[in-house]
Amino acid sequence: MSDFGQVIDAGVFGKYVAAPGGGYLPYVQTEQFGGFVQTGEGQFVSYNPAATPPPSGTPGGTTGGETGTTQCGPGEEYDPETKACVPIGFVASRQAERDRSARQQEMLTQQQKLLEQQKLFTEQQKAAALQEKKESARGILGAMLADFGLDSLTGMVYGLIEGGLTNTAELVTKIRGTNEYAQRFPGVEARRKAGFNALSEADYIGLERSYRQVLRAAGLPTDFYNDATDFGALIGGDVSVAELSSRINEGYQAVAQASPTVMSEIRRLYPTIGDQDLAAYFLDPQRATPILLRQARAAQIGAAAQEQAQRELTAAQAEQLAVAGVSPEQARAGFQTIAAAEELFVPLPGTTEQAITQEEQIAGVFGTSAAAQQRLRQRSRERAAAFEAGGRFAGQGTTVTGLQ
Repeated sequence: MSDFGQVIDAGVFGKYVAAPGGGYLPYVQTEQFGGFVQTGEGQFVSYNPAATPPPSGTPGGTTGGETGTTQCGPGEEYDPETKACVPIGFVASRQAERDRSARQQEMLTQQQKLLEQQKLFTEQQKAAALQEKKESARGILGAMLADFGLDSLTGMVYGLIEGGLTNTAELVTKIRGTNEYAQRFPGVEARRKAGFNALSEADYIGLERSYRQVLRAAGLPTDFYNDATDFGALIGGDVSVAELSSRINEGYQAVAQASPTVMSEIRRLYPTIGDQDLAAYFLDPQRATPILLRQARAAQIGAAAQEQAQRELTAAQAEQLAVAGVSPEQARAGFQTIAAAEELFVPLPGTTEQAITQEEQIAGVFGTSAAAQQRLRQRSRERAAAFEAGGRFAGQGTTVTGLQ
């Protein structure tokens, strides 16, 4: 049993004063009232058993919790929450722990709010970035489709973009897989099958524009070779702009703008042309450019033979001269020579002379055969000796041999 009024120093837990009947009350300050001590808790305890009782209405002999109900032992205090005695300092420690927990919870709540704000900000940034990508993709692909002439695909492409597909490379791949693309760029697949190098759409369209310029410069009708299929055939056949120009200027126009005899000769020498459009024949990418130009030159040479010497050449004869580099002007001069020397080619009556064939005449005059040239010169010398007239064959220019 504690001595009433005895002050106990509990070290870090502070000082306590002994209460009547046992137990202790926190000691804050004291005032003596006739043998009693008043603590800072407003309780009065006796420090002298013989002293006068506490003033009326003042609780005594209690733990300072609920009056007169619980007596706690040394080193204990009353816990109003559990209504039990607990080690001194327990209630304060628990409250401190609760305060610390409350502060931690408040910090966690603030951190959670901050994380939610950061998440919202990140989502807003992502949404803004996605919207920016969508707008960029719409701008790039919209302009591309307009350049390609594929405006009909705009709705499909914009739908893909709105669905979240903003990678332009992937979008272009999807465009290239459509039927509309295949119809617009038929030369792409034709080149792939033929083993030619692939062209970008920009290069493809650039070729189309260059083709149009060549056609316009040649004076061909505006509705001639003006759609994707026509140009696709040229591009698929790997026909360059220079080749197209040669086909038109040295092929088609050389025949179409020449005399009617040239037009007649090309159809006679090459029956496959028939009544089809001559321009289409010369622009057909299935026909090699060198062959077309050789045929055009052969027709011009055949026409010169008809007009100057009334000779009808075979395709092989006309092409041989074309391959030898005989120009239309040289052809006219050469066949004029042949026409003037007609009597030289025919055997004289009563002689053993042999007729000089048309092949020998052409080869001798145009210098494509040394043997034919020698025979013409020999015949010329023989006639000169016999008739004291005429002349001999010699070179005209560099390729044509005739009389002089």
